[in-house]
Amino acid sequence: MNKVLIICGPTATGKTKLGLELAEKLNAEIISADSRQVYRGMDIVTGKDLPAGRQVCPSTLIWHLQPLNYYEIDGIPVWLYDLVNPDEQFNVSFWKEAADMVINDISLRNKLPIIVGGTGLYIKSLTADLKNISIPSDPGLRSRLQKLSVAGLFNYLNSINSRRAALLNNSDRHNPRRLERAIEIELFKTPSPQLWRGVGGEVAARPDILILGLTAPLPFLLSKIDTRIGDRIQNGAADETKQLLTRYSPNLPSFSSPGYQAYSGPDYRQKWQTLEHQYARRQLTWFKKQPGIIWFDISRSGWQTACLAAVFNWYNSIKHEG
Repeated sequence: MNKVLIICGPTATGKTKLGLELAEKLNAEIISADSRQVYRGMDIVTGKDLPAGRQVCPSTLIWHLQPLNYYEIDGIPVWLYDLVNPDEQFNVSFWKEAADMVINDISLRNKLPIIVGGTGLYIKSLTADLKNISIPSDPGLRSRLQKLSVAGLFNYLNSINSRRAALLNNSDRHNPRRLERAIEIELFKTPSPQLWRGVGGEVAARPDILILGLTAPLPFLLSKIDTRIGDRIQNGAADETKQLLTRYSPNLPSFSSPGYQAYSGPDYRQKWQTLEHQYARRQLTWFKKQPGIIWFDISRSGWQTACLAAVFNWYNSIKHEG
């Protein structure tokens, strides 16, 4: 079996740190599942944690006619940072294409792929049948939909598929871009293949995939977020944002991260904290609804020992079966 380890959860829970520790012990490589970190030049605000003087490490992989390379952190290869420029299109379908390629390459070299990140849809694309992620955007349809209000978009979606509309959370119901995409998918989707079964297209439990979730009580988590934001501001987040805005429009999807949204208004730190707190709450809501995740509370003593034991037990049992 080709094993895959996934480490997910909300921001500021130490996912990358755990991934690097496990990678060193298990002869593994890291694959980033973070929709913010795919953009070149967006480093400090998105928390890529790359070493100073970093250099791109070449590989033989080609993705969308360009080299698919990696960085090294403490000697561990980290893939899928810096895939596109901030003004280039990117979506979950593109990420999955690249991730599948890298997972296969790592496995062929008899190493363990470790997926690390907090973008829930990216991770779900590896563990469930998201058959509609490859549906391209339709500019003509988008142009027509943009003339509708948020209420009009929701009513249109409800008329096409009332069940999908009813399942939207409050945030999605008031997000015109997500409503437009939902309508686009409903109009152009294809029937689900029989290969996939279960509620929401979930794949049946697979022993070769282990999904770890890192979490914490909300006050603990928000405190860690605030500390990390302070560190990023001190490390030059504002200067990075200022330089990016001399080259790119702030209206690009790549600038939707809280750290960039906060830059445009007064009280930079406070606004960033508020937006990041909201984002973390959305992440917690998303991941808690996903099946098959083994959760570890990082605020509790001894969680690392229990986590490592779970990983090693899984890894050794699958290794012997394979």
